[in-house]
Amino acid sequence: MNILSVSRRTDIPAFYSEWFTQRLRKGYVYVWHPFSKRWLYVSLRPESIGAIVFWSKNFSPLLSRIELVERLTRNLFFHFTITGNRALEPHTPDWTDSIKDFIYISERYSPEHIIWRFDPICITDKIGFEMYEEWFRRCVERLRGFTKRCYISFVNPYRKVLRNFKIHSDHTLLEVSETEKKKYAIRLARIGERYGIEIFSCCNDYLLSEKIKKGSCINGRYLSRIFDTPLIDKPSPTRRHCACTYSIDIGAYNTCLHGCVYCYANTNIDRAKEFYRLFDMNSDSLSIRSCFDYILNQ
Repeated sequence: MNILSVSRRTDIPAFYSEWFTQRLRKGYVYVWHPFSKRWLYVSLRPESIGAIVFWSKNFSPLLSRIELVERLTRNLFFHFTITGNRALEPHTPDWTDSIKDFIYISERYSPEHIIWRFDPICITDKIGFEMYEEWFRRCVERLRGFTKRCYISFVNPYRKVLRNFKIHSDHTLLEVSETEKKKYAIRLARIGERYGIEIFSCCNDYLLSEKIKKGSCINGRYLSRIFDTPLIDKPSPTRRHCACTYSIDIGAYNTCLHGCVYCYANTNIDRAKEFYRLFDMNSDSLSIRSCFDYILNQ
């Protein structure tokens, strides 16, 4: 059975949970594929979807609808990003509020159903690693017993990332050698170890060591085990060093309002704001135009 990704491309739980529950009611969604430039019909019926993997920096809007979501679907899994870095994540919740939501999810399901993401780590002229280490330490102290895994990575300096730093921040992203990054990561792993939380590397294989394992954010075999459901687990990497298995992502780029300076999915926060202003939560896709409108106008 398929795994649904909700979503790497935008924060659906934070901004589009109303839309998502509408789609669950309808039992389908259309996805405009960013690379093939074609529409994809995706059934959301329980017999078609074996598990749903959520990704978010703010699960609060989704949690207000979680009982409805549970009535409409099954087998929920969560990636929850909490860094406490408000300088580069200006519109994310206060980390203490996020911790409360994290604990709620862990207690509602189990520590095996939720992964803490502390990424990406961005070393700038104003934020050194010591600050990240302090943010990590205060989070890990609160999350002890509520998760077993933390995924980390260092930011990739894509051109759009560097452009966003220039336009939307007074920070300058610094170059750090892979040797230094690995040294930093091992420091985090030693802290995590004291609190029973293992560290995994997401798409940064140079971080791997005895202390740091290779991460697979969507792992069909792992999800099959915790949900006792046969799921597709064929390799389907999304970028270099990615160890994920196949999933269907229903999100869209340039739609997230968090405004994170390092964002890989937004090329322009103003474009995302305009999208959100015009978006109809009853749309059959995460797009300004519905699939049928698009077809009729060709």
